[in-house]
Amino acid sequence: MIKLKTTLALFILSIAFVSCKKDDSSDKDFTNKEILNDFSINVAQGTYNDLNEKANLLYNGIDALASNPTSTQLEQCRQLWKDSRKAWEQSEGFLFGPVSTENIDPRIDTWPVDYNSLDSVLNSSAIFDDAYINSLDDALKGFHPIEYLLWGNNGTKTTAEFTPRQFEYLKALAANLKNLSQELSNSWAPGAYHDVFTEAGNGSAEYSTEQAAFLEMVSGMAAICEEVADGKINDPFTAQDASLEESPFSGNSITDFTNNIISVENVYSGKYITQGKSLEDFVKFYNLSLDSDIKLKINNAKSALQSITVPFGQAIFTQQTQVTNAQQAINDLRSVLENDLTQLVKQRIQ
Repeated sequence: MIKLKTTLALFILSIAFVSCKKDDSSDKDFTNKEILNDFSINVAQGTYNDLNEKANLLYNGIDALASNPTSTQLEQCRQLWKDSRKAWEQSEGFLFGPVSTENIDPRIDTWPVDYNSLDSVLNSSAIFDDAYINSLDDALKGFHPIEYLLWGNNGTKTTAEFTPRQFEYLKALAANLKNLSQELSNSWAPGAYHDVFTEAGNGSAEYSTEQAAFLEMVSGMAAICEEVADGKINDPFTAQDASLEESPFSGNSITDFTNNIISVENVYSGKYITQGKSLEDFVKFYNLSLDSDIKLKINNAKSALQSITVPFGQAIFTQQTQVTNAQQAINDLRSVLENDLTQLVKQRIQ
């Protein structure tokens, strides 16, 4: 009996040791600096570089559509819009740095579309150069006016319904999106915000400590969870108003939401296309059970969104249980990030 109790006690102690490690760094295979550097290069730069590439392809596709408006080219442009949209939505887990300070986010991604003002723009005699597009209200530029012009209000627009003026506006919007995407791509390069972020605690003008930079990543992940659950989903759902949906014309909203959660996953894992050292390595080293919980909640959020099987504008009326479950799963993820992960960072990083 005494031997059994001793064995059980040792087993419990071993579990505790694995679940929450002490400060012994002998088997640590990362540094805080490596995590910041690899996030900047692999996730931030990697995502923005991909967005820039996709936005250029979208511009070229729209230019070709305006020159030769065929149904095949229209469908290609719609797919190119979705491809660009995917990269953008997968950047929303880190809406800090130049995307925020340079006010790029609202210029790229404001909704709903202001139809009346958009018609006024089309009916004006304005020259659609970049200066004019930049001067427009945020709801009249970026992804969603492009979406509206490509799909139409009911999502079934044909090439015969385009006017020359719409093509002019569409090309100018795509050029502006391309320029902003290039700006984002440049903004995280070495010598730019990359240095500000990775030199945290070592003279950075923005981050006086490494902890501040780590908390910025955690806050970015939690913030997009809040926006998806309490804004993108909740606003149209609570109001029972499909006009408040994020991407209604393309029927892309659920994909948008899912890509936002994938953005959280990318920040946590340190991977977009290439993978390096990451928050995941940090959490696994200090608290394996927390790492498992974060991954479980990421997967739960993605699965809950995929359980919505109709366009979101319909789901708010016909699949309300699934919508509520998705909100809850995303808020569960947000909670573990805001509370448990934030606490671990504050405990382990100065």
